[in-house]
Amino acid sequence: MRLVKYIAIAIVNGFGVVIGIIWVAVPTTLAQPSLNYQLALSARQPERETPQSLSELYKLRDRLKVQLDNLAKTPDSAPFPAELWKSAIHRQQSQTLTQQLQNVQSQIQIEERAKYNWDDAAKLAAQAVLIGRTSNPSSATWEQSQRLWQLAINTLRLIPHDSFLADGAMDKTIEYQGNLSVATYEMQVARSVEKVRAEEEEIRERARKEQEKKEFARREIERKEQEKKDRARKELERQEFQRQELARKELERQELARKELERQEFQRQELARKELERQEFQRLELARKELERQELARKELERQELERQELARKELERQELERQELARQELAQKELERQELERNQQATPPPTPESTATPTPAPVTPAASPPNFFFAGDTNRDGQINEQDEAGKEQWSLSKGALILFNDRNNDRGKIPTWKQTKVSAPRRAAMLSQVNLTLSENFKTSQLFITADSIASPHISVFQKTGDGWQPVDISGAKPLVFSTNIVLGVEAKQFADRNWNGTVNLKATAQNNGQEIASTTIQMGVSPWMIPPNTAPVTEVQVSDRGAVNSEFISQLKQAVEPTGAKVKILQGDRTWMQDTQKNGYVQLPEKSDIRLFNVAIKSNSEPEKNPPVKSAQNRDLKVFKIGNPRSLDPVSQWSDGYGNLQVTPPIPGHPMGRVYYGNSGNASFNPEVLDFIQAQRIQGPPVDIDTSWLLTRQVDEIINFIPTQTPGQYVMAIASPEAGVKLLEELQEKGYGDVTINRGLSTQTTVSAALQNRALIQHNLYLQNQKLNPIIEKLKREFLLKDDQIIQVPVMFGYSGYAWSPNMVNSVPVNGKLLVSNPRGPMIEGVDYTQERLRQLLLPAGVSVSFLDDRYYQELKGNVQSATNTVRKPEERPFWQSLPNN
Repeated sequence: MRLVKYIAIAIVNGFGVVIGIIWVAVPTTLAQPSLNYQLALSARQPERETPQSLSELYKLRDRLKVQLDNLAKTPDSAPFPAELWKSAIHRQQSQTLTQQLQNVQSQIQIEERAKYNWDDAAKLAAQAVLIGRTSNPSSATWEQSQRLWQLAINTLRLIPHDSFLADGAMDKTIEYQGNLSVATYEMQVARSVEKVRAEEEEIRERARKEQEKKEFARREIERKEQEKKDRARKELERQEFQRQELARKELERQELARKELERQEFQRQELARKELERQEFQRLELARKELERQELARKELERQELERQELARKELERQELERQELARQELAQKELERQELERNQQATPPPTPESTATPTPAPVTPAASPPNFFFAGDTNRDGQINEQDEAGKEQWSLSKGALILFNDRNNDRGKIPTWKQTKVSAPRRAAMLSQVNLTLSENFKTSQLFITADSIASPHISVFQKTGDGWQPVDISGAKPLVFSTNIVLGVEAKQFADRNWNGTVNLKATAQNNGQEIASTTIQMGVSPWMIPPNTAPVTEVQVSDRGAVNSEFISQLKQAVEPTGAKVKILQGDRTWMQDTQKNGYVQLPEKSDIRLFNVAIKSNSEPEKNPPVKSAQNRDLKVFKIGNPRSLDPVSQWSDGYGNLQVTPPIPGHPMGRVYYGNSGNASFNPEVLDFIQAQRIQGPPVDIDTSWLLTRQVDEIINFIPTQTPGQYVMAIASPEAGVKLLEELQEKGYGDVTINRGLSTQTTVSAALQNRALIQHNLYLQNQKLNPIIEKLKREFLLKDDQIIQVPVMFGYSGYAWSPNMVNSVPVNGKLLVSNPRGPMIEGVDYTQERLRQLLLPAGVSVSFLDDRYYQELKGNVQSATNTVRKPEERPFWQSLPNN
C-alpha cells in the first residue's frame, strides 16, 4: 500500500492534480472494521506503531484528532493555479485521516464491548468458584455453579473474533469448559446421593401407610361382618345375584369396548414403532458407516506406525550388529598384537651384565587360556557360577545369559531417575545384586584390572566389588582399577528395566593391564530380567480395598467374609482412591538360584495425582519395589480413565505366550498410555500387546468387558465377556414366562420392570447394535489373537446405557480369588425367592466348577464401576522360570 501511494504522489508531481486524485487510494467502507482499521493504519503508521491494546487505540485516536485539527488550521486554497495539486493533496490527507479516525473509533467500540464481556465473564466465574467451595454442597448448589460456568462461557463467546482479547477469551473458554465438566459431574453424584436418601424415606413412608391401610381394612371387615349378621341371608343372596348379573353384563360391554380401543391403539403404536425403527435403522446405518470409515483410517495409521517402528527396529539391529562386528575386530586385532608381543619377548636375547645396569621388572606372561583369566556370570542360569558358564557368555537372550535385577533406589521419591544420577552409592539390598566372578592366576598379581561397560548401557547399570569393607562401587569407565584379588566377586544391578531408551543388555569387559599394556581381556553380555504381570488365574495373597465410610462398609464386610476363607488377606486402606484397580499394576521378576528361583514383587504405580496416590505396599512383602513409567497425560473428561491400570490386563498362558499376553483398551482418540505399552513391548515376554476397541464404553477400560477365570482343572480357564444380546434375551425369556411385572435393578437408579425395559425400544436396539457392531468383532479378534475355542468363551448377560455405562451391575468386572469368583450382585428379578440373574451366571459357570460370591456393590454401581474396579490384588508370581517356558525351549 505504501508503494502504491509513493507512485501516486510521483504521478501527481509529474502530471497534475487530476491524475493524482484518480490514482490515490479511495477510502474503504466500514463493512469490515478490522480490515479497514489495519489497512488505514498500515498506510500511515510505521509497523511498530500498530496498536495492540485499548489504551494504545485511545492514544492513536487522540493523535489523529490533533493531526486533523492541525490540518484544518492549514489553508487548502492555493494562491496560484500552478499549485492546485497541493490543495488536492491537502483534501486527500484530510479524508484519509478522517477515515482512519472513524476506523479507530469503530475498533475502540469493539474493544470496549469485548472488555465489558471479559469482565462480566470473570465475575460469573468468580461467583461459580465461590459457590463450588461451599462446604457439603447439594445438587442445587452444583447446578447453580454449572449455570454460572455456562453463562461465563456464553459471555466469553460474545467477544468479537477480531478483538485483542479474542485469543485470551478462547483460552478462558477452554478452562471454563473443564470447570463446567467438573461441576456437571459433581451435580450428578450429589443427585444420586439425594435420590438414594429420598428413596429410603419413601420406603419408610410407604411401609407406614401400608400398615395403616391394613389396620383400616381389618376394622372395615369387622364392621361389614357385623352388618351381614343383621341381614337376612336370602335377601342378600337375591340382591347379590342381581348385582352380579348386572355387573357381568356391564363388564362384558366394557371388555368389548376395551378390546376395540386396545386394537386401535395397538395399530397406532405398531405404525409408530415401525416408523421409529425405520428412522433408528437409518441412524444406526449412518453411524455404522461412519465408524467403519474411522476404523479404516485408524487401522491405516496403525499400519503406518508399525512400519515406522519396524524400520527403526531394523536400523537399530543393523547398528548393533555393526557395533558388535567392530568390537569383535578390535578384540581380534588386540589378540594378534598380544601374540606378536609374546613372540617378540621370546625372541629377545638374555640380558648382558652391561644391559642390567638399570634393573627392569620381568614381563608377566599374559593369560592365554580361560582357566588363567575366568570372567563370567550365571550364563546357564543354574544358580551357580563355574566353567560351564563360559559357553555363550558373550551373547545374551531371554533363554540364556546372566540376568540382572532392576533395583530403583529412589524408593519412589520425587527425584530424578536413578539412571540419570552420576553418584553411585553402596547397594541398599545386596541380595538383589547379580554376581559375576573374576578368577585369576598368580601371573596377574602385578597387573591392574579394569571393568568397563559399553557406552549405551553404562548410564543404566551399577557395578560393585565385594571387599573386606563391604560392597564398593566400581568405576566402569576404565579410569580406576579394581581392588586386586585372585578371586574377585562383583555385583551388578540395573537402574531401570528395558524400555524405549535402552534394550536392557550390557557388555561388561574385564581387562588386565601391565605397564599400561593390555595383556588379557574377555567380555560377557548380561540382560535385565523382564517385568511380568501375573494373570487373574494366579493365586491371590492379598485383596486391597479403600474404606469410603458408611457407603461401602457392607461391601467390605462381605468382601472379608468371601476372601478370608480362601487363605488370602483383605487390606483396608483409609482415605485412598475409590478405584483401587487404577492406582497400580502389581507384577514380578525372576532370578535363578541354586535348585530354585528367586521371586521379587515389582509394581508400576500410576502417575496421576501422585500426592493422592501413594504406592500400596503388600502386607506379605513390605519390600515391594514400586516404579513409574512415563509422565502424566492431560486427557479430556471423556477419556480421563483410559490410563487407569484396569485398562491393562494379561491373559493366562496361551499358545505362543507361555507367560500370558497383555491386552488393553483402545478408545481411538486416547488409548492406554503409549509409554507403558512401549515398556511392555520392550520386555519381549508378554507382548506384543493386543488392543481392544473400548471407544463405546464410558470408562474406556477393557476390564469392563473381558475377564479370564480359572476352572477347577489346573491350567484351564474360561473367558467371560460382556454380552448385551444375552441381557436382552434374558428379559425376553422372563417376559415369555409371565414375569413381565417383576422388578429388575432392584434399589438402583435404573430400577424398572421387565416389561418396561423391553418397551424401551431405544435401549434394546442400542444393546443389540453393541453386540453386532462391537462385541461380536471383539470376540472374533480374541479367538484369533489368543487362539480361543468357542467352549472357552462365556457370554455373560450385561446391558449398557447410551453413554457406555453398565445399565445393570456388571458381572464381568469380577475378581477370581483362589477358586472363588467375587461378583457384583446383579439385583435381578426375584422369582420364588431366588435372584434369576444370579442363577443364570451360576449355570454358565457350572461346567467350569467355579464357586461364586455375590457382593453388594451398589455404591460403586451408582458411580459406574463394580467389584474389580473397586479392588486390587497381589497375586503369587509364576514359579516356573520364564526362560524354561519360552517356545524355543
